[in-house]
Amino acid sequence: MYEQFLPMVLSHLKTHGEDARFRFTGHSLGGSLSVLLNLMLLIRGVVPMSSLLSVTTFGSPCIMCGGDQLLRKLGLPKSHIQAVMMHRDVVPRAFACNYPDHVAEVLKRLNSSFRNHPCLNFQKLLYGTMGQLLILQPDEKVSPPHPLLPSGSGLYIFHCVEQSGCKFEAEPPRTVQVQAAERAFLNSPHPLETLSDPGAYGSQGSISRDHDAINYLRALNFVLRQQTKHLRRLHREQRRQIWWPLVSTDSSMSTHRPSKVDIQRERKMSEDATNLH
Repeated sequence: MYEQFLPMVLSHLKTHGEDARFRFTGHSLGGSLSVLLNLMLLIRGVVPMSSLLSVTTFGSPCIMCGGDQLLRKLGLPKSHIQAVMMHRDVVPRAFACNYPDHVAEVLKRLNSSFRNHPCLNFQKLLYGTMGQLLILQPDEKVSPPHPLLPSGSGLYIFHCVEQSGCKFEAEPPRTVQVQAAERAFLNSPHPLETLSDPGAYGSQGSISRDHDAINYLRALNFVLRQQTKHLRRLHREQRRQIWWPLVSTDSSMSTHRPSKVDIQRERKMSEDATNLH
């Protein structure tokens, strides 16, 4: 695939020069290939860093062990890779979940390269998350909410709120708390639990429901519409807070009528002023 894309990339660079920009994205395996293409173009010196925009994947399996270390080595921020996954999608969890010891032993016997696999030996998983992990939760009518997420639809990201209480590891630069939260989420539900349910298969099963590209698009559109409505309400409220005091002040001034007591007092003051002169 790299060789297929390379002529188009070179042609775009030749046409636009320093203004050339490349954005890679994809769903499922297409998202994983987008990450590889992006990084290969940079590592091989074909495309400068300034021309490579961030990669956004949807429901894509993890493909690297130590991916955050690679990003840091290349001088790229974590936000360069934005991995969006549906809250119950089994595909992104497939390689990033905990592998039982007996499963790990089977893998090592089937393929000798797994015997020295650092993630499998030390973290009991094949590949870990890379960059930013964003969790997409659709409306409850579409899919049951995840027990580790707030109720309702939304797009969530794990981060440490209080920096003073966060313990940073030297390698990679990700907090221990965030790592633990991501691991807990990726193992709930565990892929084996989902795959063991006969009702999860087929066009109406949970596997297709939570991984289908159309459902990703619908969930994102729903979240964006809800966020747009929320921002509009905030904007109206801000305008109301700015203009209402002015309107109410002008209204009170325009509706004020002097009383008989005020008129008599003014006449008295006018007469006193005349007598003084």
